[in-house]
Amino acid sequence: MSSSKSEHVLSLLKVLSVLKELDSDYEGGPKTESERDAHGLRQQRHHEIGEEIKALAEQKKNDTEQSPIV
Repeated sequence: MSSSKSEHVLSLLKVLSVLKELDSDYEGGPKTESERDAHGLRQQRHHEIGEEIKALAEQKKNDTEQSPIV
């Protein structure tokens, strides 16, 4: 994986960490509609990041399989 792709994955993992912390804050107490909406958006972003990381991993796998070993 190129350095820029590695850095991109690292930044995505950092975002996931922040989302996870926000979700843990969300767990306690009653929720307003805006809090529920924000939680839903965080869950959607979490899913998108997961898919993006999977795509990068698949791309790396394909790049590795296509590179001849010399």
